[in-house]
Amino acid sequence: MRKTRARKTGWLLALILLLWTIPATADDPPKKVRLAYSGWEVGTAIAYVGIDGGIFKKYGLQVEEVFIRDALSAGVYSLIGVDFLIGFGNPIALLQPMTAGADIVSLGTHVSQVPYHMGVSSDISEIKDLKGKKIGVSGIGGRSDLLARVILRRAGLDPLKDVEMVPVGLSPNRVAALSKNIIQGAPLTPEIADRAKQLGLKVLDVKEVPLITAMLMTTRSFIKKDEETVRRFMKGYLAAIHFYLTRRNESIAIIRKYFSGREPETLEGMYEAFAAQLKPLPAPDREAAQALIDAASVVNPKSKDIRPPDLFEPRFLEELRDSGFLDELYAEKISL
Repeated sequence: MRKTRARKTGWLLALILLLWTIPATADDPPKKVRLAYSGWEVGTAIAYVGIDGGIFKKYGLQVEEVFIRDALSAGVYSLIGVDFLIGFGNPIALLQPMTAGADIVSLGTHVSQVPYHMGVSSDISEIKDLKGKKIGVSGIGGRSDLLARVILRRAGLDPLKDVEMVPVGLSPNRVAALSKNIIQGAPLTPEIADRAKQLGLKVLDVKEVPLITAMLMTTRSFIKKDEETVRRFMKGYLAAIHFYLTRRNESIAIIRKYFSGREPETLEGMYEAFAAQLKPLPAPDREAAQALIDAASVVNPKSKDIRPPDLFEPRFLEELRDSGFLDELYAEKISL
C-alpha cells in the first residue's frame, strides 16, 4: 500500500513539474495581456527583455505595453484597463487605496541591499539611543525615509512612536541639519557619510538595508478571473530575469534600442546597476515591506493595520520555486 501511494505521489509531482516547465505550444493562440509601466527602472528593463527577447511569447502571451506618466501616483487607478503594472512610487499612493479595500496586490518585488550609514549627534553611541530624537529624511515615503525606518526597527525602535521623522531635504541638507543639532540622526550614503566625518560629525555603521526598487502588481479579481494567464506571465517574467542575468550582451542590445543616443559605457553601467538588484526569485522582503507600511501610516493611521503579507500574493512564486521551474531554468549556466 505504501509503495503504491509513494508511486502515485511521484507521478503527481512529475506531472506538476511537466506542466510548469513546458511552454505553450505553437498551436495555442497567444493570450493578450496589457502591461503598464512608467519610467526606467529594473522592472521596466525586465519587461523590455521579456517582450523584445520573445520570452513572454514563448509562454503563450502577447504583451501590449502601456506607458503611464507617473507609476503608482494614482495608486490603484494605474491598474484600470491593464492586467499588470510594473513600477514603484511613493508607498502612500499604493497603501492608501488598500486601506479603503482597493483591489490591488503585488505578485513580486525587486529588493536591493543598500549600503547606508546613520549620521548622529555626538551624544549618540548606538541606534537605540535615538529614542525620543529627531531623524532627518528627504521626505515621508522617500528613499532615505524608508531606509531609516528599517534601521530604526532593527534597533528595536518604533519609527511611528519612538522618534520624530523630519523632512529636511537631500543629503547635504541633512548633514547641515545634523551639524546644527536641528536633527540628531540622518541616513547617509557611504559617500556623504565620508564627507560628514571630514566635517567632524559622528557616523554609525549599519548593516546593509533592504529597499524595494520595483513591484509587479495586478488585482485579485484578475487572478480569480484568469489564474492561468497570471501563471504564464510569472513564468515569462522569471525567464526574462534569467535572460537578463545570463545573457549580458543580448540584454544590453535590447536596452540600446530604447536609449539609442547613449554611450556604450552608460548602457553597460545601467545594465550592471539593474543586474545587481536582481535575484532569480523576486520574493518580497518583510523589512522593506514594513517600512512602506510605516511611511503610509504617517498620513493614514489605518495603514498600520496592514501586515506585510497583506501586500503580496506569494503563491505563484512559491509554485515556481517548489515545482523545480527555477532549477530547470538555471540548470544551464551561461557566462556573463
